[in-house]
Amino acid sequence: MAYTRSTVIDATPSGDSVKQAVLDLDADLTGAFNGLNQLQAALALKINQSEFDQPGGVPRLDSSGKILTTQLPGTGADMPLGMIAAFGLETLPADANWLECNGAELLIADYQALYGVIGNAFGLGNAGYFKLPDLRGEFLRGWDHGRGRDPDAAARTRGDHVGSTQNDIIEKHMHPIGGAVGTGGGGTGVVDCQAWDNSFYNYYTADFNHATDKNLGSLDDYSQTAPARGSETRPVNTAVMYCIKWR
Repeated sequence: MAYTRSTVIDATPSGDSVKQAVLDLDADLTGAFNGLNQLQAALALKINQSEFDQPGGVPRLDSSGKILTTQLPGTGADMPLGMIAAFGLETLPADANWLECNGAELLIADYQALYGVIGNAFGLGNAGYFKLPDLRGEFLRGWDHGRGRDPDAAARTRGDHVGSTQNDIIEKHMHPIGGAVGTGGGGTGVVDCQAWDNSFYNYYTADFNHATDKNLGSLDDYSQTAPARGSETRPVNTAVMYCIKWR
């Protein structure tokens, strides 16, 4: 297979008109692309001429003869608007296609495409505004979508929907180590970190929230008790910056 020039352009005053010469050149370019398409088709890489050409088959070229970068697929073309991803940096480039998920209110008119995707899923903004998700310091959980893995899905802030939230909680449990112990009526009984005041104590219902022990003092001062006490319940984790694709 080979491409052969089909026309000879004569742009002299006595030859073809300038308009006809341009039309002939256009036909040649279209034929050339048809030839390339045949070659590319054999390699299963056919050029989509409609994406790279103007009407009539004229390529969209810059002054140096190269296809304009605006006509080429972007590096993030396969990442849809509204996609959330983790970034290992603290500051996004000024021209980034991503925004930090920091709960900011954005003007709908300035981010119409993103708003068209996420709407008010992450909270209502003021009139004419919508909110980005606020994922700072938070863990993400897959949308239950009726599976039943999240037993409290219906009690989330917006029910079982993307963008809904729920507070932290510890699954109910007990420490069955012997029922009610302690002392009563001035008698002698068990004294430990729970029965710290020598009073009647029920291991099944107490919440174990004492910060000090009658004999030990502050529980945070001892290796046996300090590691288990903290301001939240959490797994081992690493901090990242969650961002959402907006264009």
